[in-house]
Amino acid sequence: MNLAKLFWSNCRVKILEKFIFENQVKDDNAGFFIRELCRNINEQINSVRRELMNLEELKILKSREENKKKFYYLNKSSTVLIDIIQIFIKNFDAIEALKIFFKWKKNIDLITVSNSLQDLSWTSNNVVDIFIIWEMDKIEFNDFLAKTFLWKKIKYAIMSEDDFTYRLSYNDKLVLNILNQKWNIFLKDKLNIEWKIKNL
Repeated sequence: MNLAKLFWSNCRVKILEKFIFENQVKDDNAGFFIRELCRNINEQINSVRRELMNLEELKILKSREENKKKFYYLNKSSTVLIDIIQIFIKNFDAIEALKIFFKWKKNIDLITVSNSLQDLSWTSNNVVDIFIIWEMDKIEFNDFLAKTFLWKKIKYAIMSEDDFTYRLSYNDKLVLNILNQKWNIFLKDKLNIEWKIKNL
């Protein structure tokens, strides 16, 4: 769902998303100054200021002065806040976020993702949630996962193509268990692994 149609403004959606998800991660009612928020959501200051005023008027946000600057945070006593949080969590699309992350990364042979990642409230029992055949920067990927999946722990495995091919050659149990997990979504599959699994 395009929440901008529900909340009238893409800027407002980005602001709410930032406040809600930061709060879920830190559980300390994270707040922001206007300029800090503009940088985080990549929006113009006038648009952000207007939407912050609207959200405060709707009693979804509160504000206070800190060091001569206005600091905004979620109004935990808002009668609609819990419902709004649920809307954002249910609308969360982790698969799309992963597609965007990998879009410009070349030479990836395989990416499988468990469809359980689409439900942030569900605990995965998979061997791994994400399996990648590629050489990649784990620090960058860990940062992405932390920001994207919030409080949910994501299990992943990364292998080189040579290692993967070698393990397949002797039917490595770990690799076979990963590939045969139920509900795997193949985001990239240059090695035609999905076809091979279906035709075993």
